Amino acid sequence: MLKIWNLNKFTGVIGAFNCQGGGWCRETRRNKCASRFSNPVTTKTNPKDIEWSSGKNPISIEGVQAFAMYLSQSKKLVLSKPHENIEIALEPFNFELVTVSPVTTFAGKPVQFAPIGLVNMLNTGGAIQSLIYTHDPDSSVQICIKGSGEMRVFASEKPRACKIDGRDVAFEYEDSMVVTQVPCSPPSGLSTADYFF
Repeated sequence: MLKIWNLNKFTGVIGAFNCQGGGWCRETRRNKCASRFSNPVTTKTNPKDIEWSSGKNPISIEGVQAFAMYLSQSKKLVLSKPHENIEIALEPFNFELVTVSPVTTFAGKPVQFAPIGLVNMLNTGGAIQSLIYTHDPDSSVQICIKGSGEMRVFASEKPRACKIDGRDVAFEYEDSMVVTQVPCSPPSGLSTADYFF
């Protein structure tokens, strides 16, 4: 199993790839499958597999007690403690991309929140350009998004309302995820999503 990681502005991403049984053939100069070596593989990963303090834009996870981990291929959300492993099983030549987002708890309200991003993109969290939490008097989150498609966030409670570019929008709340549709971006290429709790 090949595992790699990267950082976005507000989330991390882990890629897991089952590459067993494949390789470059020097004679035919093509990728070749050796099916006898192609087997399902299982691995474990956790939020600490990401080097959060690396790169040009490190992300502080000091004091973070939980992470929302969104598995893009299985479309599943898992809440994890920093060192708690999740298991990933992959068939030959398959992959899983895991968006890892630190969970924030609002001051004065027992609501937890973590952005996931545009799930129609491979790197879902890469769409998030800014993230602003407002704790008092109303608990809300504003996310600036580059792109369009299905936006998902983790929320421990259903929001009172959601807005895209200042307009109320319909949303679904399922499996602790808020799902909204972000339409094609305005000329700036950016849209704003607001979540009110």
